Amino acid sequence: MMRTESWYTLNSKYNCEHIYGMDPHAIPKLFQIITPEELEEKKQIYAELIHLTKFFVKKLFFFLSEVPAMIIITDDSCNVLKVMGNEDLKKKIGINEGISFVEKYAGTNSIFLCLNHNQPIQVKGSEHFHDALHNISCSSCKFSLNNGLTGTITLMTTVDKSSSFHLGLVSSAVDSIEREIELNKKNKQLNLFNQIIINSTKNGIIITDQNGIITDFNEAAESYTGFKRQDVIGYSIETYEDEFKGFSHYIEKVLKDHEKFENIEIHFYNNKFTKVCLFDALPIYDGDQFIGAFCQFRDITDRFELEQQVIANEKLSIIGKMSASLAHEIRNPLTPISGFLHLLENNFDSSKSPEYFKIINDELERMKELINNFVIVSKPEAPFKKEVNIPKLLQNTIQFMETQANLHNVSIKFTDKVNEDDLSIYIDKNQIKQVLINLIQNAIEEMHAGGEINIVLNKDTSTNRVEISVIDQGSGIDQEVLNNLFTPFLTTKPSGTGLGLSVCHRIIKNHNGEIDVETIKNKGTTFKIKLPINGPRAQA
Repeated sequence: MMRTESWYTLNSKYNCEHIYGMDPHAIPKLFQIITPEELEEKKQIYAELIHLTKFFVKKLFFFLSEVPAMIIITDDSCNVLKVMGNEDLKKKIGINEGISFVEKYAGTNSIFLCLNHNQPIQVKGSEHFHDALHNISCSSCKFSLNNGLTGTITLMTTVDKSSSFHLGLVSSAVDSIEREIELNKKNKQLNLFNQIIINSTKNGIIITDQNGIITDFNEAAESYTGFKRQDVIGYSIETYEDEFKGFSHYIEKVLKDHEKFENIEIHFYNNKFTKVCLFDALPIYDGDQFIGAFCQFRDITDRFELEQQVIANEKLSIIGKMSASLAHEIRNPLTPISGFLHLLENNFDSSKSPEYFKIINDELERMKELINNFVIVSKPEAPFKKEVNIPKLLQNTIQFMETQANLHNVSIKFTDKVNEDDLSIYIDKNQIKQVLINLIQNAIEEMHAGGEINIVLNKDTSTNRVEISVIDQGSGIDQEVLNNLFTPFLTTKPSGTGLGLSVCHRIIKNHNGEIDVETIKNKGTTFKIKLPINGPRAQA
């Protein structure tokens, strides 16, 4: 099929013969018109494009595996910056970095025509001015970058292996390279913007990839942890497990289970300062794909210190109230003791002396119990923890309280939802038994018309804690009382001291547990004790 030459090819050949005086039968001499220093400077300016072109050339050569092909990158002045591909073809034509494809030196060629006519151009076979290039086909496409850089990318091959599709391949590669460079530019701008935000915030920030490798670590994080950014970037968070033991396990949970943690209180100590922070650890997703973890520390030291001052003031206020209440409670039994001692002084041999002594002794026991409870509230004894079988402890406590319950027409039912006879936890047996007795006794006294108390044993595997519920069928608790239920000396009983539940609350807290209350008016109340299954071993 005969190929008709384009007007710009014919015009170029005319220039070569009549203006530049070239001989079409001579071998073209390719000149280097820029210095080596200028070439290196230009290669640095075009470095990103050259790097990306190498990536796309690999793909291009994959589709041209049977074709002797060469890729040429030039600047906007037709100077060759990079040559890649078939070495035999390169040597045959004599193309090297730095040579010029300006028309007056190289004759009719696609590179010069592409830049001058601003469109993709293919020059094939006899369309070249020089006979020596009639077995060569060149397809050139101009690139234009947003930073103002322009130039060409050219695919050169032999005529017998050439195709009109080659120009389309080069054009597609140039479009892809331009888009990639623009995307890289936007990513760099975005990364710069992110870095400005990350480094300007007062929050400490640590970011890892999905494998736990630290990818970002801002200045505030350096201040809190004492580690420099350059010392931790690129390392796994596990490397600093001991140094970051206050929070590293949260990050590991995010990486492993994609859990989310918020407002965890973390304390940092060093020679210069003590800081209290709220710590967040969150999974990062790209769409539905998990790609890493984001962690931040928010300094709340000022707020924490203010809260401590408020707590200290509250403690002083409570001590004052407790002292007044304690003095009142002690004064009550002292009055009958003083009166009966006065009666005994005047009538020691009276037949009522044993009765007087009994009343005095009861009142003294009451004072002793009051003072003991007050001591527990104000300065609780540390629990002496040992491994205790919790189902047996519950059964023994219920058996102990059954007689008291029967006197009030109350039955006690035990439900074991765990069904593990060997379920043991580390607790102070006597203290926990005291709590259970107190709660059961309160439930008995609350059920004036009799009924049933349900003791339920359960286990929360998500928090690794046992749950003991004491459920009564009483009249419930008023909201005002519920809000201050564990406050010392608060009681609704005529003869109560208001220390029982306060003591229970303190004991459970000392066991790193929780005690919750749920109540429904005229239907009943549930006290739920939550105790950790794994605790410290028994004391020696």
